[in-house]
Amino acid sequence: MEYPVNILLVDDRPDELLSIQALLADTPYQLIGATSGMDALKCLLEQEFALIIMDVLMPDMDGFETAKRIKMRKKSRDIPIIFLTALTSELENYMMAYSAGAIDFLTKPFHPLVLKSKIDGFVRLYQTRKELQIKSQELESANIVLTELKDTAELALRIKSGFLAMMSHEIRTPLNGIIAMSDVLRTSELTPDDLEMAEIIHTSGHALLSVINHILDFTKIESGKMELDYELFNFRSCLKETIDMFRALALKRDLQLEMFIDPNIPDLLVGDPNRLRQVLNNLIGNAIKFTSSGSVKVHAGLRQVLDGVLQLEFVIEDTGIGIPADKMKYLFQPFTQIGATIDHKFKGTGLGLSICKMLVELMGGTIYARPDMEQGAAFVFTIQVTEGSPD
Repeated sequence: MEYPVNILLVDDRPDELLSIQALLADTPYQLIGATSGMDALKCLLEQEFALIIMDVLMPDMDGFETAKRIKMRKKSRDIPIIFLTALTSELENYMMAYSAGAIDFLTKPFHPLVLKSKIDGFVRLYQTRKELQIKSQELESANIVLTELKDTAELALRIKSGFLAMMSHEIRTPLNGIIAMSDVLRTSELTPDDLEMAEIIHTSGHALLSVINHILDFTKIESGKMELDYELFNFRSCLKETIDMFRALALKRDLQLEMFIDPNIPDLLVGDPNRLRQVLNNLIGNAIKFTSSGSVKVHAGLRQVLDGVLQLEFVIEDTGIGIPADKMKYLFQPFTQIGATIDHKFKGTGLGLSICKMLVELMGGTIYARPDMEQGAAFVFTIQVTEGSPD
């Protein structure tokens, strides 16, 4: 992109100005003439120039003094100055020219092509600098817009998070009452039909509570408000208690639920046991839900120890319906229900695995599904903890 180019010609002799203007007549530059140093300074106040071509020998204020004053002004200090003079090419004159701020010193007579090539070179530099300035201004404007959009998005996210937290509390309070009353009803003397309806109320209440909890957790993690609570805990007790919660369900479905723990894992660890339980609950629950016969196995191993940090690896294997290869890439995306696309019986929020991924990453690990399973599915995830001490 080209920009209008003004060149200031400074010489006290009008015939010299005319000869330079004639030399540059075939160029697209706008040539402005000044017959003294003071005229040149006035021109610089009124217009922007790409280059100044100036004589040295002028009455009242010579070219050296004019150049010094030009360089003292913030608006004009970066304009290149070429001295075009009848002075001899002695070293002293060169030194005075460069100390005054000039970038070149040509003595008369000069070759016209040499002057034109120098002018063209400095003009290209000017145009490049102008383009960079415009790009910089565009970037600054874009940054301002992006900052405003970011602030607006953060405000909307805070409002959304606050609204969801308030609504989840308002919904969970009566919902917990419904679940509690359904528990009372189930232990009462009811006809088989009434008991079946109480069971439906109880199951539906827990399903709705799970949906609300998933949405709230997803919102917290997405907005960066989810924080880990590090504490000392007994790893084996934590894992056993988590798995024991599913033994009745596994027994009801006639499934074997097995647990294997690496003996090298210390009993006492420092980490967030509640978030670990949340990930395990989701993965073990899914494994049982998608397995109609066979087994669900949970392996916990010590993968590595580095600078006092232990990396634990968990593998949850089942002999269920498995995961189609073309669905693998969608597993951990929010609001995606892989099970529902396989069989309409399996429904959920589509947030469970995405929440697991976010929690595992918060705990310094990774999660994936093994693609090489001949039967069933296997989910593998790692977390980072440190060894704890009873003191």
